[in-house]
Amino acid sequence: MTHSRPAMLRAHLTSWGLGALALGTAVLLSACTMLPLPRSAEPSPSKSPASAEAPPRNKETATAAWEVALDPIGQPVVADGVALVYTRGSAGVEAHALSVATGKELWKQPVHPGYDAPGNPLKPALTRTASGKSAAIFLQAAAAPAGIDSDVVWWTSPVAFDLGTGKELYRGRPELVSTRPFACDELFDMCFIAFDDSAQSVEHWVDLETGDESGGADINELSGFFQPVGKELYAVEKDGVEKLAHVSYGEVKWQIEVEKVFGKGASTDLGWHFTYSEKLDLYVGSVGINPTGVDPEKFPEKSLSLNLRESTKTVGFRASSGRVLWTADASTLECSKTMSAGDTKMGTGTALPIRCEYVDGYIEFPAGKYRGARSKVVGYDPLTGEASWESEPVYVYSWDEYGLIPSASHGEFLIAGTFWDSNLVDTHTGKPRGASFDDGFICWKQATYTAPPNGPYKDRPGGDIGAGTQTAFPCLKGGSATLAFTYGALTDVTTTDQDMAVISLEGKVAGYKLLKEFV
Repeated sequence: MTHSRPAMLRAHLTSWGLGALALGTAVLLSACTMLPLPRSAEPSPSKSPASAEAPPRNKETATAAWEVALDPIGQPVVADGVALVYTRGSAGVEAHALSVATGKELWKQPVHPGYDAPGNPLKPALTRTASGKSAAIFLQAAAAPAGIDSDVVWWTSPVAFDLGTGKELYRGRPELVSTRPFACDELFDMCFIAFDDSAQSVEHWVDLETGDESGGADINELSGFFQPVGKELYAVEKDGVEKLAHVSYGEVKWQIEVEKVFGKGASTDLGWHFTYSEKLDLYVGSVGINPTGVDPEKFPEKSLSLNLRESTKTVGFRASSGRVLWTADASTLECSKTMSAGDTKMGTGTALPIRCEYVDGYIEFPAGKYRGARSKVVGYDPLTGEASWESEPVYVYSWDEYGLIPSASHGEFLIAGTFWDSNLVDTHTGKPRGASFDDGFICWKQATYTAPPNGPYKDRPGGDIGAGTQTAFPCLKGGSATLAFTYGALTDVTTTDQDMAVISLEGKVAGYKLLKEFV
């Protein structure tokens, strides 16, 4: 390793917007803030048939089978009777493995958020070994190797633990890991991306049964600095140009410049969200756009207005070729990130996926406040991008002043509106779905954590706020909090295993036994 490597890494990490500034800017450029209510008039002509009447939801109040006092920073992942959840601990982020049946803690380990912090939400990751055992994979803090003269502080080791027993399956050497561990090909074993001696990205594949590690072109042919942004989809920066690349089983199928897909000033530095449909051979994605020509790092020092309609774009393109099928200006998928694609046309159902669009307005810097801003929610055909219904625009005041009212769902409905005026909306038609105020739903609050100090460099003051995912709270169709979940609401979550729904709330993790009719 050469002494120039830290400077090269610093340049890479700065250009890719890691830090509190990038997190704030990305949210500013991509947040739609409110999901507006549907228009009182009829929606625009629908290209999708009206959905059948929604089945009745069980309105009986659910009582937790168990609760564990923890401070979660997001929802758990569940497998094989175990729930893995990340929490704020006295010494930083911790991974807790809990029995789905009883809530009993099986094991816990410290977690380092790595270079992805704080801009990339920190959430648990699972994989399977070749023999089918579930494993938790993440990073832990590590000391720099002996003899290394570096101002980089956040050296980490990729680790894997048996999900059920907590037995350590693998501990890698200290590395400058740039992308947290993930399941290789979203299936099994452990992959991660680290810097090599020339500050370029290298993807590594670890066989968790044998501990054997391989990396380089045999695993991923990409060169430059890259990170995954979707299923088999990578963002790649090389020679000052950012591209999207489709990589399948180590082979690069295609690469295309991000600006050729999303327009001048587009960059994943400013936020991204991509969804994939194997059935449709389709990626749909949105990224942030900087139309000003001013370095986003300088935004806090400048007095400028950013036109919201020029700040983001959604594009549909072929997964097999990268060919762009359609574009939707001034739109983002960020507002749909808590909804599953399962019951939509992107998954196995017929409901329409949604995006949010800015109608007008500006962000004023350095205050970071919206001026004259309105947004709307749109149900669209994923193959054409054409709107099948859209809502009445509502005013947006500040990204951190009013939050979304997202609800857990499998894509067939959303809670839309403002805190004082919202309703349950059928995503097939854009019309109110007819729920009563006896019905219960699961709404979300954004969760955060404090990143480790002095990192990733010694001269950083530390204390940055990192993004977790969401904690849950029981809500009514209007988005207002209520006292308890209903059994109907519990059918909307995806963290269900062995007839139990496991949910993170503020200050605790709880398990709910599902009624037989929902199992």
